[in-house]
Amino acid sequence: MRRALAISLLLVMSATASAQGKTFKFEITPFVGYRFGGHFEDEDSGAEFDLGESDAWGLTFNVLANPNGQWEVLYAHQGTELSTQGLFANDPFIDLDIEYLQIGGTYLFDGNNTRPFIALTLGVSQFDPEPPEFGTETFFSASFAGGLHINANKRFGVRLEGRVFTTFVDSSSNIFCSSIGGAGACLIQIDGTIVTQWEGRVGLVFRFECASQYRISGARNDVRIT
Repeated sequence: MRRALAISLLLVMSATASAQGKTFKFEITPFVGYRFGGHFEDEDSGAEFDLGESDAWGLTFNVLANPNGQWEVLYAHQGTELSTQGLFANDPFIDLDIEYLQIGGTYLFDGNNTRPFIALTLGVSQFDPEPPEFGTETFFSASFAGGLHINANKRFGVRLEGRVFTTFVDSSSNIFCSSIGGAGACLIQIDGTIVTQWEGRVGLVFRFECASQYRISGARNDVRIT
């Protein structure tokens, strides 16, 4: 009886000491932000077609790779305007939706409740003008970010972030082309290779845990509960 009680007490103490805490494997972060910067330069006239600054929103999805690393998938959207430099008499701007879809990684520096991070992603950017007669343009793009995870070890947190997007375009190419009435025309003959935009954002982080694991070790027992 005493031996059984001693073994039971040993098992309970071992289980308590060996219990592993919750590990948050996944993160979903909807965010809002403000994006500015970026322009296209026309090769023929030298005119600059500026992208308007405006609100932005999107979603990031992160998967834990190791204690300091995450895989990251990013979708970001901005509804803005593109200046037309007087090409249209009635309206000096055209509406433009800009979308980024990218994948990459995040490095989290050591910390407890607050953890700084940097992130690098690669993917595509899409520029979709209005009116729809002008064609949608898709380019290769990349982004780099830095910021803070607040409440980094809790189920809910806040992500503060600054990010720069770089879109790589083909120099001396035509963009936003249309065919109206059988006559083809392009809005801009590009002179340049990159379009850079800057964004500040704040997101609410929702974390999802792996199953907690417990290991009970005894003289002849090795029990795992998941």
